[in-house]
Amino acid sequence: MDRETKRFWRERRREMLRRDRRLNGGWAQGNPITVALVLLMIAGWLAETFLPNLLGQIIFLPGGRWISALLSVILPGGILGLLFSGLFVWIIGTAIEGIAKPFQYLIIFFGSGFVGALVIGIMGGGGAALAAFGLAGGYVHSMAHISKGGAVQWALVLLGINAVLSGFQVTLLAGEASAFVAGLAIASLVRLGAR
Repeated sequence: MDRETKRFWRERRREMLRRDRRLNGGWAQGNPITVALVLLMIAGWLAETFLPNLLGQIIFLPGGRWISALLSVILPGGILGLLFSGLFVWIIGTAIEGIAKPFQYLIIFFGSGFVGALVIGIMGGGGAALAAFGLAGGYVHSMAHISKGGAVQWALVLLGINAVLSGFQVTLLAGEASAFVAGLAIASLVRLGAR
């Protein structure tokens, strides 16, 4: 490993130790926003599973397209989507929650998910929980303060894995990439990780 990468991982280890010290009272105490977002995704999956007709009718309300796009931020699209997105939000979200103010974290999550949902909607596809990719963009932005090379490598690996897992579906890849770029841009605008 090069010097920048070693320094990056030393810093991550310090952050994890600080976070572990805060968690003395329970598994969710140090990550309340991440826990709430994962619970929202679970509620979205329950709504998709048990109330699909109701969700389908939202589009006919005034402003229904916008409401639908906003709701799709938390709708995982199935049990596998919930498992992968929920796990990803838990892993990346806890790291972001450790360095972000609550409003920064929520703006990155909902803003990037909304952008990804709009792109997929414009291309005629269905929604999936794309906010996880926005969090990844925010994480890469904060990582770039420590190691630009490490951030670029992480982003390329992440996007490559998701290209393979999505089956190279152009619509889904466009939504994932747009959410990632939106998360990166929003993190830059709210100065996530700035010292």
